[in-house]
Amino acid sequence: MALKILILTPRIPYPLRDGGSIAMNQIIEGYLEQGCDVSLLSMNTSRHWVEESTLPAMYQQLVEFKSVYIKTNVNPLSAFFNLFTDKSYNVARFINKEYEKALISILQHDQFDVIQFESIYTSPYLKTVRKYSEARCFCRVHNIEHFIWQRLSEHETSFLKRKYLELLTSRLKNYESDVLGKFDLLLPISKKEEIYFVDNHLNNCFYVPFGVDRKKLLPEVVQEKKSCFHIGSMDWAPNIEGVQWFLQHVWNVVQPQLDNVSLYLAGKNMPPSLRSKESENLHIVGEVEDVTLFSLEKNIMIVPLLSGAGIRIKILEAMALGKTIITTNIGAEGIGATHRLNILIANTVEEFIATLHFCFEDTEEATKIGSNAREFVLTHYLKDKIYSDLINHIQLTR
Repeated sequence: MALKILILTPRIPYPLRDGGSIAMNQIIEGYLEQGCDVSLLSMNTSRHWVEESTLPAMYQQLVEFKSVYIKTNVNPLSAFFNLFTDKSYNVARFINKEYEKALISILQHDQFDVIQFESIYTSPYLKTVRKYSEARCFCRVHNIEHFIWQRLSEHETSFLKRKYLELLTSRLKNYESDVLGKFDLLLPISKKEEIYFVDNHLNNCFYVPFGVDRKKLLPEVVQEKKSCFHIGSMDWAPNIEGVQWFLQHVWNVVQPQLDNVSLYLAGKNMPPSLRSKESENLHIVGEVEDVTLFSLEKNIMIVPLLSGAGIRIKILEAMALGKTIITTNIGAEGIGATHRLNILIANTVEEFIATLHFCFEDTEEATKIGSNAREFVLTHYLKDKIYSDLINHIQLTR
């Protein structure tokens, strides 16, 4: 008998323009491909609002789909009053009475085997689910969220802003540590999260990484050899921080040393501060229609992350395309790739500069690293096996 699964998401996971949407979309797709009966209740947020008529055919395969509009924008007044509480403002923005009513309605007219919460931002509704359902409750963990804010606070130069970020981090850590232990099963997206759970005695977890679909890999296209690129959502603070650091400290130094190599910056919500930097060898592309085709057309992928947490889906997708990737230890966290074998790690200005010289001067060896990256991903991150193993685990532990 097919598993009946209700998935709760903190936004509609479409369009597929960032790692969060891609990861949530894939787990819905993965359950459907394994023959599960899937229902979906999404927040349709002010920040990531989606017109439902634009949703793809996959949504027609759902037993039920409902979305509830909620405002999750940072409100200065509510943020100020939150200072006088002990609650996490990061999480509080996702609490909404209309969403809770919709959830109760679904639980009152249907029964489920599993209710899956996508990230801790849907976890405020765990009490409601426990009250109205006997389903097992899973939490899909995309990041250890307080790690992101902790790293942002460590890099913040403004004293007052750093103190505020430290407060947000502390409250988020307390909330996260408490709520994760209340789920029946945790589904970490990377090995780093899995290790964190074990270290903190949260042993009821099952590793479910992002999976690569072999059928969707495109053949090679004509590539601009003297190019490197970055692609990522530019409304995510760690991406902005990393790109700005790379441009200021690395690109401005190394570009004159390289023979007509161009850098392409792509991603949604490109800030004006970056658009203004466009030049002959720096192309500010913004959002691209086809991420895969864009990546195939370029050569070396740059992921200069200084903060953040969780697995980099864009890195895994690029590895599957045979891209040679330069990233930091933080960018490579949880993937399991090996420096100089299937990925290139650089953490300092000097290391980035030396690695870029290597990629454009020893092109044969750099290309080999990209080929190894593809083989690594196809060995360890095949989508069909990942979701088949997950369903088997759920069935065995019912």
